Amino acid sequence: MKTLISLFLFTLIGLTLKTNEMLELLKTHIKNKEEDKAISLIKENSDVLSLKDENGSSGLMMIAYSGLEKAFEQAIELRKSFSFYEAIVCGKTDIVNDYLNKPGFDLLNTHSNDGFTPLSLAAFFNQTKIAKSLVELGADPNLSATNPSKVNALHAAMAKENYELCKLFIENGADVNAVQMQNVTPLHSAVHRGNLDLVKLLIENNASITMKMDNGDTALIIAEREGHENITKYLLNK
Repeated sequence: MKTLISLFLFTLIGLTLKTNEMLELLKTHIKNKEEDKAISLIKENSDVLSLKDENGSSGLMMIAYSGLEKAFEQAIELRKSFSFYEAIVCGKTDIVNDYLNKPGFDLLNTHSNDGFTPLSLAAFFNQTKIAKSLVELGADPNLSATNPSKVNALHAAMAKENYELCKLFIENGADVNAVQMQNVTPLHSAVHRGNLDLVKLLIENNASITMKMDNGDTALIIAEREGHENITKYLLNK
């Protein structure tokens, strides 16, 4: 009996080591931008997509954040089932709706394992259709991430320069002066990206021109330093 238990424990430990090694290998490929190797790994060991690290992030989500587009596309094809948050990131509208329609579940204004809201994830991954549905159901665009980034839906949409979603969030009560990490406002982000249309949208909706980041930068300082002459002229006129 003791021998069987020992054998079971040894096998279990071996499997744990193997899964941890696969996850670490995936992280290494992502860090080094080795897309072909990442694709080979998930094709040979698709289970790595469902494994989670110490922060609760799955292999699929790691690839999603990596910017390795081909690897992400392959991961979506290989993933057998999706969590609510993974379904949002991967644009699986039907699965998202199934989760939202489950009786007794209220996922609309929750946070993923890595701290982001459903609406912020939809915005960051340019899942505009899903984001619109979430807003219609009552998702709060002002709900910040529980991680150090403090990103909300407007910050996420601004990072992707998604004018349609930025406008939608503002129309649904998003605070245009809400700050994320380092006291960065949506306006700071829009100016940094040189997007005059978004700058205008924010200022027309009462975004503050004088708010400062932790390093003292205002929107005007960023525009002048980064050579966005059209934005500098517009801000000076305001």
